[in-house]
Formats: sequence, C-alpha cells, structure tokens
Amino acid sequence: MTTPPLLEVQGLDVEFTTPDGGALHAVRDVSFTLRRGETLAVVGESGSGKSTTALALLRMLPGTGRISGGSVRLDGQDLATADEPALRAVRGARIGMVFQDPMTALNPVLTVGRHLDEVLRAHEGRTESGARRDRAARRARAVELLRLVGIPDAERRLDDHPHQFSGGQRQRVLIAMALAGEPDILLADEPTTALDATVQDQILTLLGDLTRTTGTALVLITHNMGVVARACDRVLVMYGGTVVEDGPTAEVLSRPRHPYTAGLLAAVPRLSAPSGTRLTGIPGTPPDLSLPLAGCAFAARCTLAEDRCHTTTPPLTAVTETVRAACLPAAERTEPLPPPPPPARIDRPAPGAVVLSAEGLRKTYKGRTTFKGRGSRSFTALDGVSLTLAAGETLGIVGESGSGKSTLARVLAHAHPADGGRILLDGRDVTRPGRTELHAVRRRVQMVFQDPYASLNPRMTVGEIVAEPLRAFGTVAPGERAARVAELLRLVGLDPAAAGRHPRSFSGGQRQRVGIARALAPEPAVLICDEPVSALDVSVQAQIVGLLTDLQRDLGLALVFIAHDLAVVRQVSHRIAVMHEGRIVETGAADELCEHPRDPYTRALLAAAPEPVPVRVPAGAVSA
Repeated sequence: MTTPPLLEVQGLDVEFTTPDGGALHAVRDVSFTLRRGETLAVVGESGSGKSTTALALLRMLPGTGRISGGSVRLDGQDLATADEPALRAVRGARIGMVFQDPMTALNPVLTVGRHLDEVLRAHEGRTESGARRDRAARRARAVELLRLVGIPDAERRLDDHPHQFSGGQRQRVLIAMALAGEPDILLADEPTTALDATVQDQILTLLGDLTRTTGTALVLITHNMGVVARACDRVLVMYGGTVVEDGPTAEVLSRPRHPYTAGLLAAVPRLSAPSGTRLTGIPGTPPDLSLPLAGCAFAARCTLAEDRCHTTTPPLTAVTETVRAACLPAAERTEPLPPPPPPARIDRPAPGAVVLSAEGLRKTYKGRTTFKGRGSRSFTALDGVSLTLAAGETLGIVGESGSGKSTLARVLAHAHPADGGRILLDGRDVTRPGRTELHAVRRRVQMVFQDPYASLNPRMTVGEIVAEPLRAFGTVAPGERAARVAELLRLVGLDPAAAGRHPRSFSGGQRQRVGIARALAPEPAVLICDEPVSALDVSVQAQIVGLLTDLQRDLGLALVFIAHDLAVVRQVSHRIAVMHEGRIVETGAADELCEHPRDPYTRALLAAAPEPVPVRVPAGAVSA
C-alpha cells in the first residue's frame, strides 16, 4: 500500500495588484501532488510562475501578492487559509526553502555560524530528549549540518563570513540552513543556476543523497533541462502561470506532448553538438499576465497552433496513462510530437589576424588583516596565462569558480592591472598603458557583464546608458548621438522607441541586449563576455548567443566567451581554453577538445556536464 501525498495542491491561483489597481494573474489553476522522498521539477521560462508557486506554498508572496483561489494541503492542513501561528510552525520546520542567490540570501556581516544558530533557535533547537539546546549544543549541531552538506573543516569555517566561501559552498550553507529544521519538504529555487558544471554536479548529488537518506521531498525549480534529467522523478512544465504538461521525467523529456515543452528541449544546448551549431530559441516573448488571456497562453508563439487555440482555453488533460498536457491538438493525438528539424549552422567566416594576445599573465590579490586581527593569505588568481585571439574568432574560457576566468577578463580589459606578463593589442604592448593610451585600449576592448540587472544604472534611461560611451570616447558628435543610439538598439534587436525607458521595465534578456549595445557603442575590436547568459533561461540564452554570433559575423568582432556551460561554449567557440587554479591546463579547437580531452581536469568537467537525457531512477511511492 502507498502512502497518501505529503503535499497536495489543487487549483492554486495567485494574483498581484498592479499600481493602477488592476490584477496580474501570476498563477492560474495549478495542481500537483508530492510524496515523501520524491523529487519534482518545476520548469519554464522566466515569468512562467515557477518561483511564485513555490512562495505561495509558504504564503511568502511579496508585495501585493495573495492566494486568490485553491488549496495547499500539507498532511491535510490547508496552508492557503491557515493563520500566522500555524504558518510559523510550518515555515522552516516542515517546509524549508533554498533561495537562488546565496549572496543576497546570506547576511554579509554575520558569520555562517550565526546564520545557522539563528535558524536553530527559531525552530526550538531541542535535543532528542526534548530539552532545549544550549549554545554549545547548537554549535555542535551547526557543525554537523555543515559536514552533512560537504563543507570541509566545518568547525573552523563556522566563524567565517559568506564572502570567504566559494559560490558552491555558499549554496551548501543555504541548504544546511534549510535542513536545520529537519523539514519534510525542501523547496530549491534555481539552486544551481550560476554554478559551474562540477559544483552543480556536487549540489545535485547532495540533494539526491538527502532525499534518499532522510525521506525529504524536493521541489526543484529550474530552467536547466539537464538538471531535470539528472535529478528529478517527475516534471511540471509551466508557461504563462499555468501548467502545460506534467508527468514522469523520462517520458516528458523523451516524448514531449506540448509544443512549449518541445521548444524548451530544442533550445537546450547539447554537448554532443559540434562547434558552429546555432542554438534554437523559441520566437516571441511570454504573455503579459496583467491582460486577459483568450485561448492557449502559448498560441501566439506556437508553430503548430490552430485557429481554435487562440480562442479556447485548453484544460490539462491526460494524453497517456502518466502524462497530462494542456493542448487541444495534443489531446487528440495518439503519438508524441515529431522531433525538431536539425539545428542550423552558424554562418561565420574564417578568423583573421591576431588582434589580442597575452604572454605569462600573473595576478595576485594580497591578503589583509581582518577586524579581529586574523590575517588572510594572498591569492594567486592568474599564474602565467598565455593566449591569442584573432579577428572574427571566438575563444571560449571554461573552468570552475575561482579558476581565474573573470580575473583574466578584467585584466585583459584593463579593469585590473596585471602583476606580470604582457598584453599585446594589434601587436603593441599595452600591459601598462599611460592615461591617453589606456583610453584608446578601453575603446578597442569592451566587456559584457554577467548580471544584466546589476550592470545597468537603474536611474538612467536605456538611451542614456547606450550614449554614455559615445560621450566618454567622443566617437560621435553630440548632435548625432540620438541617431547612433537608435542604430545600436536596432542592431541588438530592440525598438529604438525604448530609449526613453528605464532598465526595470525590461526583461533579463532585453537588459542583456542593452548591455551588448553599450559595449558596441565605441566600435570595439574585442568583446569580452563574462558569463553573459548564465542567468538567462534556455530560450533567451539561445537568442543572446545567436545575437552575439551574428554581430561577430557582421562586424568582424573577436570574442572572449566565458561560461560554465560547456555545451554553450562548444557550440559558440572556435577554440576553448580550460582554466584551473589560475592556469590554462588545456587549449585546442572546440570539437577536438570536447571529443578528445587530454587533461584529467578537462575530462572531469566534461563528465559533470548534464545532458537533457533522463538518467534518474524514479523514487516511486514509499511503502507504509
């Protein structure tokens, strides 16, 4: 006999009140169940309602958000109508939350030990005998939690602050905090999005071990289909605030029934795809949820849509014994969707002459004494790095967090000075340029940053942001700047009429396009892209990568493309350099390096990269 569901969500509706008093329907009629020890993936593009659904389970909706319909039953208790004392007894103790960005979720002035102590005190902090834990007992439990999530030297590291941990270690700290209350359910909101392949693999292994050993159920919110295939039993696909398909991971990923699911899978970069393969995005943008939806939410972007799809809202209907899909044609089909056409090739000319090179670059960040008098050791970020980059060529840089990738980008762009070695631009030594020469170098070498939210000034309009380098470098007369800004916005696929709007009114992908337009303004020869798509969902990622390759073809740009997704790097790059502990351990043509790696570290990176091919053995129901 199987146990009843631990969590049962029925007809969940979530609304937000807009500034003009209207209603934004962020989540519509979402239903699913979750059993002990089960891992459920919730996938979809940004704005599909994934995170809002998770926050609604705990009644932690921001601002004007509220549950406007449906129920959320945890062991029979409806959390949608529960009072605050009842919710406080559930939050953390029965349902834990792992947030996406550990740097914003952790207080930078508190040690990791203080973070864990706060959680343990909030959830009574009692021993097995029922007595309240004293401070020493709580510290011992905190050490135990850090060891559980794989933090080495746990007792000493309790006294360290968040900035002293790597990105993967900070994510482990968040997981430890979520586990402190020994919850029945763990909600993990994009826990591996900004992590490199090996750390991502470690976090997924950790979460899988926890569900097996503790019986904790896991809801994993992600846009990475490789993560879904690697770690999840079932998958819930959301679009426009609704569930469009759900079922066992193996069946949904191998035989998708809804065109949106098929589109997401087609947009996923494959490590097996050769260099020069164009990523396939989903045309168009998600619907505006503040407007009434007539018919299927995906109809405007669907290549298979029929007339009735634009007027009739499809119910979530069983299309096989285990899969449901909200698609009128799918409900009548007996076969899954046909496979997508083979991806197109990138039209790119052969690289030209070398435009940028580095010889033996070194960079060391010196240690300093903390306010407690403890000294920190110096850290060598670059240890003899050499590379070349030709006009029209893309050099991919991969490696774990802390391997020196971003430091290399900043040194090449002269944001940080090199401590040793040489940088040559067009054959000239520009390692230590004077003020006038530095101005010219920065015009020739521009950067596109990782975070499109943090890299744009929120007080400036898009037009002012793109015009700023035109003023700084004096490349365009004042009277011609508005026309040049409009030209740049068109070049990156944005409407010039958007020049008067602020960054907050744009999506993540659109903001990244603004960042690219700004970088192109001074007409550089080299564009250094530091994780430009790591924070974007797969469909938008495909659009941005496609934009960069088209710009390279049209403008002859040399690109340094830094990313932790090896599949993206292979498809976009001519050559790849693998960094480890400040050194380049292997470099070569993209296809050759991925198919015949020589260095053990390169082989480990490739082995850790997830592919959207189901490998998870379903947990099934737990016997009573």
